[in-house]
Amino acid sequence: MNSNVRLAFSPKAELTSFETGLTFTDILFGFVIAELFVRLQNWPELPGFVRAQLIAATILLLGSWIGFRRSVNRPRYELKFFNLPLWRFVLDQVMIVLYFRIAVATPSDLAKLDTVAASTVADETLTSLALIFALYALWDVLGIAMAAATSGGKPKYPKIEDGSMRDGVAAKRDFPSLAITAVALAAFGAGALFVDTGALGQAEAQVVFGLAAALLVAYRFAKEIKNSIQRR
Repeated sequence: MNSNVRLAFSPKAELTSFETGLTFTDILFGFVIAELFVRLQNWPELPGFVRAQLIAATILLLGSWIGFRRSVNRPRYELKFFNLPLWRFVLDQVMIVLYFRIAVATPSDLAKLDTVAASTVADETLTSLALIFALYALWDVLGIAMAAATSGGKPKYPKIEDGSMRDGVAAKRDFPSLAITAVALAAFGAGALFVDTGALGQAEAQVVFGLAAALLVAYRFAKEIKNSIQRR
C-alpha cells in the first residue's frame, strides 16, 4: 500500500507522446498576443508612455514564447499527478496570466486613455514583471530538482538525447540559467520598488518602460548565449 501511495505522488517518468502541455500553452499565448495587437493597431494615436509600455510588453511576450519553445530544459516528460513536470507546467500557466495582465494594463479604447495614469500603468507592469521573473527563477529551481531527482539509485529524469532517455545518465543541473534569471529578478524587483515610491509623469514612465525593454532584450540575449554554449 505504501509503495502504491508513493507511486501516486511520485509517478514513473516517461517521455510524452503528445505535446499537450506545449499546445495548450501556445493557445493561451495566442490570446495574449491578440490583446497586444488590438492596442498596437492604434499606434499613431497612442501617448508616448503607452507606446513604450506596449513595446516592452511585446518584447516580453515574443521573447518568452521563443524561449519557451527553444529552452534546452523544456521538459519532454509526460505530465502526471503529481510529478515535477506538472508543477513546471502550472508555473507556465501562471506566467501566462501575468503576461495577460501586462498586455491589458492600458485600455484598448482610445477614449479611455485620458483616464489612465502613467504611474499606475508603470506600477502594474513592473510589479507583474518582478512576479514573472520570480516564477522564472522557481521554474529553473524545479528544473534543477528534476536533474537531481533519483529513483532506485538512478536519475529519475535522465538526460534526453535523440528523443530518448539515456538510462542512468543524469541531466545537467542548469545553475547558469538560474543565475541569469536571479540577476534580472533583482533588477525588476528594484524597478517595481522604485515606481511604487511615488507618482511618475508620462516622461518618467516612458523612460522606465524603455529600461525595462532593454533589460528584457539583454536577458534573452544572455539566455541565448547560455543555450548555445550548452548545446555544443
